[in-house]
Amino acid sequence: MASDSESPAAAAAPAKLPATPLAGFVSLLAARRFAAAKSLLASLVTPRLLAVPFADLAAASLPRAAPRHAVTAFYDMLFRAYADSGAAARAAEAFELTVSRLGGLDPRSLTSSLLSLRRAGHLDTAADLLKQAATSCPDSVTPLSASVVVDGYCKSGRVAHARQLLDEMPRHGVKVNALCYNSLLDAYTREKDDDRVAEMLKVMENEGIEPTVGTYTILVDGLSAARDITKVEAVFEEMKSKNLSGDVYFYSSVINAYCRAGNVRRASEVFDECVGNGIEPNEHTYGALINGFCKIGQMEAAEMLVTDMQVRGVGINQIVFNTMIDGYCRKNMVDKALEIKMIMEKMGIELDVYTYNTLACGLRRANRMDEAKNLLRIMIEKGVRPNHVSYTTLISIHCNEGDMVEARRLFREMAGNGAEPSLVTYNVMMDGYIKKGSIREAERFKNEMEKKGLVPDIYSYAALVHGHCVNGKVDVALRLFEEMKQRGSKPNLVAYTALISGLAKEGRSEEAFQLYDNMLGDGLTPDDALYSALVGSLHTDKKQNVKPRTN
Repeated sequence: MASDSESPAAAAAPAKLPATPLAGFVSLLAARRFAAAKSLLASLVTPRLLAVPFADLAAASLPRAAPRHAVTAFYDMLFRAYADSGAAARAAEAFELTVSRLGGLDPRSLTSSLLSLRRAGHLDTAADLLKQAATSCPDSVTPLSASVVVDGYCKSGRVAHARQLLDEMPRHGVKVNALCYNSLLDAYTREKDDDRVAEMLKVMENEGIEPTVGTYTILVDGLSAARDITKVEAVFEEMKSKNLSGDVYFYSSVINAYCRAGNVRRASEVFDECVGNGIEPNEHTYGALINGFCKIGQMEAAEMLVTDMQVRGVGINQIVFNTMIDGYCRKNMVDKALEIKMIMEKMGIELDVYTYNTLACGLRRANRMDEAKNLLRIMIEKGVRPNHVSYTTLISIHCNEGDMVEARRLFREMAGNGAEPSLVTYNVMMDGYIKKGSIREAERFKNEMEKKGLVPDIYSYAALVHGHCVNGKVDVALRLFEEMKQRGSKPNLVAYTALISGLAKEGRSEEAFQLYDNMLGDGLTPDDALYSALVGSLHTDKKQNVKPRTN
């Protein structure tokens, strides 16, 4: 049997016990006072008792004439007590002796003990006990007891162990149900392993195991993460065709899927269907739909849902409040967002780093820089640790104010505080230096970023292209423009405009007009200023013997 790390008490040398160490406990069992016996045992399971091998303890405690029901209860309760105490080796001893002496084990005791061992970190011991039970007393193993260990392996990332264990159960005549397979389906879904998911569903079909609402919920969550709303709808319809009624978790998942796909109207219809079927929406149901409305800027609809939550007595949690704050900030309704912050504080809901970051970003976008900086200062004073978003927001503010010294100091400080600069952070620094005319410093940050394994994106390149064009280094900008395309980044309006303007200023109208055509081909719409620059380039064309284009 695999040995998990054992508690020091259980691993110690056998202790000397009184002649009848559990006499009072056994007397209660004999009198069928099981509740009192269980209560007493909790106080008797001490490190000293755990140091005694179970066989010795049973021999010293149980009289020869002890009634059968007392013996059975003794073995059963000690087995559970060992598991509850995390004494894996003692639990294994009790299990083996119980099966050998009594021929079996109460299924409820097995399930309870496996769960206790799992919680205590003795998952391998739990798996060994399950396998032994499946071999020696398969009637003691229920689908629930099997799922305890299978799910434990899945939750700890040992999915292969879970699959192997589940495959062993039917060989010993142990029946499993969808509960066991759901854990594996959930694990494969999180790993985005579509082939394994399909395989599990096929195994369930071949074994005649019908999917449950939980199965369908897992599938919807996986498809939602993949933004595959068509398959979500197919799963929804399949469940309905089987006359399976969805629960609040299933409906919440479907609503979330539609919102993530941007179809908030359909999400609202599903919400109404949920309520119409007599299912009370919970904070997750409301939260998903509120998030959907906030993302598309329909704050009035989001507010109505919050009111409905209050009417129905559904608690508004931190996530819902943060979602509302984010929605208001996206709509530049920062004062409304700050009102939500005040409500949270009055309700005693702790503001987390996400709350502070969202508000600070909103204040920055509203050009309320001092308020944003002060808010982040308060956050730190309250013991909330800033992350890379907090630092990036502060750095952005200082860059906008032209204070690159402070921006650089914060940039170097953040890594030391466990907040590694992100691609966005580097882009902010590069843009700040470019606006200050320090294109060389911007290039240094690009090189540093690439050394750390970060790949410049369209915003990185657009800033550099613009910077080099402003400095008159159009050929360098052209090289970066081509590098950007080779790396798979599609040029945006900023990059095109900067480069076309740069070429136009140098009178390179042929190249400028070619880029202009490319930009139109990419579906981008230039402004009037850009076209004026192009027309102006026709009068300053520096290329000799080249007839400028006029179309």
